[in-house]
Amino acid sequence: MSDPAPTHRLWADLSRADITPAEADFTVIGIPYDDSASARKGSHLAPERIRFWSQHTTPFSEDRTRLDGMRICDLGDMPVTDQRRDFEAIRRAVSALPNIPIILGGDHSVTIPVLQGQRERFRGKRLGVLWLDAHPDLCDEFTGSKLSHACVMRRGLEAGIAPEDICMVGLRSWEEQEIGLIEHGGLHVHTAAEVAGRGMNKIAAEVRDVLSHCEVIHVSLDIDVLDPAAAPGTGIPDAAGLTSREVLTLMQSLQGLPLAGLDVVEVAPPLDHSEATVFAALKFIMEFIAIRARQKDLEVKVDHRR
Repeated sequence: MSDPAPTHRLWADLSRADITPAEADFTVIGIPYDDSASARKGSHLAPERIRFWSQHTTPFSEDRTRLDGMRICDLGDMPVTDQRRDFEAIRRAVSALPNIPIILGGDHSVTIPVLQGQRERFRGKRLGVLWLDAHPDLCDEFTGSKLSHACVMRRGLEAGIAPEDICMVGLRSWEEQEIGLIEHGGLHVHTAAEVAGRGMNKIAAEVRDVLSHCEVIHVSLDIDVLDPAAAPGTGIPDAAGLTSREVLTLMQSLQGLPLAGLDVVEVAPPLDHSEATVFAALKFIMEFIAIRARQKDLEVKVDHRR
């Protein structure tokens, strides 16, 4: 069956081809790379599929926030053929952005230069990270590489992100070399089991309290944070994960905080013929945009009162 004709333009009519990042609220960059995936591949196809289905969503959030005041500059894809060289180009591109990046992976390794670029862009400021993932990705080296998708947050720490400014939610799988940092490294860790036992509202309140001390916040969302029943299209699905509602509850709890970036990774369309995993990723992206839309509306109202 062929794809249906689009019902909207790119990014639910929010994308503008005639503007630069300096004139937009968000910059979208796709990184169609999955050579660092240690198991099943396919996430290199995610940027194309997420963009395609963005033409079949509407410029409203689920609470009917209007998104038509948001402007998106989609710069297309940054291909990776030489990981070290091209990751450096991604780092430079992110560090130079004047607005909020939305990065479409790719396997999670593509977040290494994104975090490095964000750390450079906000030099001198406290950069918080909300890490949504089944895995902590704290390995120093994995399958012979320090740029593996299992090493992302270890490289983030080395880039200067403070452990006390990192909240990891949804974890449920571990490597031996990660245990020391998980148990004694000062990170804020909330497992999927803890979310199930205590409830996401309590976890979200604690995450917000931690991240409210940061001057800028980046959200890194590995789609395998979801239970495989909701997102089977990913390289290493791990049972007993979060629900889509729990992820949205957590993301929406950040309303009013200084969000500075989002990456969505490990969506592998070939592993999910229903593309439910793609639609989950798109939902999270659009609701992230809605957080900024509500904040912008509030800022306008405050200006009008002055």
